[in-house]
Amino acid sequence: MRFEIIHRGQCTILQIKEARFDAKLAPVFRGEVEKLLDTVGTSLVLELSDVRFMDSSGLGAIMGVYKMLKGKKISVVNPQRAVIELLKLTRMEKLINCYDSIEDAVATVA
Repeated sequence: MRFEIIHRGQCTILQIKEARFDAKLAPVFRGEVEKLLDTVGTSLVLELSDVRFMDSSGLGAIMGVYKMLKGKKISVVNPQRAVIELLKLTRMEKLINCYDSIEDAVATVA
């Protein structure tokens, strides 16, 4: 999995640099987030601008991370239309906020 981690204040930003977030990527994603658990601030921001496709495995991985974070906030930044539609279809946008920019997501934590 190609990704970058940025710490900004109480936010940990995970930029996923993959076009597909599917069954192949999901277990790797979960493993990488597990390694980060001790360093995640009060919020985990997933920057998904490169992700063009997400299937149920990708969504399941994000929901698994949501449960792992136990009380910490998780949000998605700059999701593509297919990802937004999947979040809405499954009503996960009620649990995971979507923002247009990293700055917008970080501002909600400050």
